[in-house]
Amino acid sequence: MKKQNAIFLLTVFAALLFACSKKQAEELKPTGPTPVSTANVTYSNFVGALFQTKCANCHGPNAPIRTVWLFNGLASVRSDTRIANSVLVARTMPKGSTLTVNERELLQAWFDKNMPE
Repeated sequence: MKKQNAIFLLTVFAALLFACSKKQAEELKPTGPTPVSTANVTYSNFVGALFQTKCANCHGPNAPIRTVWLFNGLASVRSDTRIANSVLVARTMPKGSTLTVNERELLQAWFDKNMPE
């Protein structure tokens, strides 16, 4: 029984270690006719794509850490109060990558504006 537990734990650890891709390390550049700024940042013009790029590989519907937090759109971000702290204060997320200064500023502004859609 102990051997099975050890194998299970090693498998989970390996899945977590290799689940996050290098794509997460790429800076997300906002696109569109109007440049995204801290004054006009919304979920639809920046934050949704940021979470899709930086979080969904580990926390998406078929991802290994979906049981800890499942990213499935705006409602999932609004309903979990740990996100702002994990990403902006403790900086423990996203695993395997970092956010640029610009990404952090835009995300902070979005949280400060009560997460507009």
